Amino acid sequence: MDGDLGLDLEFEIRIDRESVKNPIVIAGLPGMGLTGKQAVDHLIEEFRAKKVGSIKAPFLSSPVITTNDGLVADMVEELFTFYYARVNGQDYIFFTGITQPPSPEWQHNLSRMVVEELSGYSPSIIYTLAATPIYNYKWDVSVYGVATKMEILEDLKFYGVIPMVGEGVISGVNGLLIGYGKRMGIDGVVLMGETYLTTGRDYIAPLALVRTMARILDVEVDTSKLEKLAIAFHEEISKTLTRKKGKEDEDSLGYIS
Repeated sequence: MDGDLGLDLEFEIRIDRESVKNPIVIAGLPGMGLTGKQAVDHLIEEFRAKKVGSIKAPFLSSPVITTNDGLVADMVEELFTFYYARVNGQDYIFFTGITQPPSPEWQHNLSRMVVEELSGYSPSIIYTLAATPIYNYKWDVSVYGVATKMEILEDLKFYGVIPMVGEGVISGVNGLLIGYGKRMGIDGVVLMGETYLTTGRDYIAPLALVRTMARILDVEVDTSKLEKLAIAFHEEISKTLTRKKGKEDEDSLGYIS
């Protein structure tokens, strides 16, 4: 396919349209805490989904090269991938990637093209998995949601999802996929796990998202691997925060004469 900006995307999905019926699309690209990306990767693994397509666009990756012991590594071209699975008679298409496009123009362009391609499979709904920041660390994080229809938003409450209130914005491809989906008449939901880490890798928020998706989809998902990572992360960050608080308390004492 050729994008609006005159640069080529090598875009391919190898799924027989006749054999796929109203798939559920689940997407997650890197963002805060790598939350959505990790959650989608876990679902892909647990659903034993097969890779069925990719988007090659080296010009959308970070403008860097990588080296190892003085040798330049090959530039990565395949940035985004599609996976397919059928679980309990339901078709699923997953979309993920190793980065987000660096410019707003290409975030829009990529999102539009992905939704246009997926619309040919008549998806019943698109879920994107993302994160929302919190500024005080906690273990029991919540999952917030927005939807393209009020009845969908109301249904989400049954699964423990808290509707976002007031006005807000969701940036990046994880939001734009739902925006373009709505424009094309496809229902959509963004689920956002609370994350304390706006940079770095969180392990608690992805676990919360996977558990929520399992309830929504009514499927059993083994989360033991994520749980181990989340517990180790919780123990480590708790120690770090305790040390930090102790140092702050010491600094606040000052000198007494």
